Amino acid sequence: TVTLRSIAAAAGITPRGGPVEVYGLDFATGGLRMLEALPHVGSVVPGDDPERVIRLMRTIRGILDDRRERYSVLNAGSITDYRRIAAAPLEPRILLLVDNFPAFRTEFEIGASRAPWYQVFLQILTEGRGLGVHVAVTADRPGSVPNSVASGFQRRIVHRMTDEASYA
Repeated sequence: TVTLRSIAAAAGITPRGGPVEVYGLDFATGGLRMLEALPHVGSVVPGDDPERVIRLMRTIRGILDDRRERYSVLNAGSITDYRRIAAAPLEPRILLLVDNFPAFRTEFEIGASRAPWYQVFLQILTEGRGLGVHVAVTADRPGSVPNSVASGFQRRIVHRMTDEASYA
């Protein structure tokens, strides 16, 4: 949680990457709620409010769809290219934070009404980077993020572990 808060705070004070909008899904203890006071944070949705979780996923999917269309018209391969070609330096990156990914997965991976939104999350994870939509998640134990999901992350941060074998 502290790592996600640090990432969110740094995103708002690092001007060289351009503007950033931060959104959060808090499936942990509510530690991300304090971010809502920051001007670049849209909303932090608690995990026990599935309607708002779905609304946020729908919004981000809409952003992806809109950007995919606009970027392809200009042959922009990334948000950096789009900003330059379209002379739109204020096109914001989107940062989605998911605190306690295993709980999110448990709630949304299975079930007729929620499973499609887990698929939307996977779409955001796999297609988002080039369109300026980035995802950061936390997990409390090794193996709680399936390889199919873990492969969507360029970088992993491992905090101190009690068992040396867990570092693998």
